[in-house]
Amino acid sequence: MITATRPDQDMRRTRDRQSERQNMRRLYMLLYPLCLFAAVTSRLAGHAEDAGERAAQSVFAEARSAAYAAAGYAFHA
Repeated sequence: MITATRPDQDMRRTRDRQSERQNMRRLYMLLYPLCLFAAVTSRLAGHAEDAGERAAQSVFAEARSAAYAAAGYAFHA
């Protein structure tokens, strides 16, 4: 069977994916504290929904999802 890819192309793709994962982790580690601060201040300031309407999410889960969402947009640009 003849393949269209060369071994060096496969290695380059693997390195590119690993590099993207590493960049994603770094960006997440930068964004998470900022999102955590924003989530805490939002809840303390009362900008969040009423207690009955508030999602059953902890502040940490809210910050994690916001950080992943923001980091994901960075890779779409």
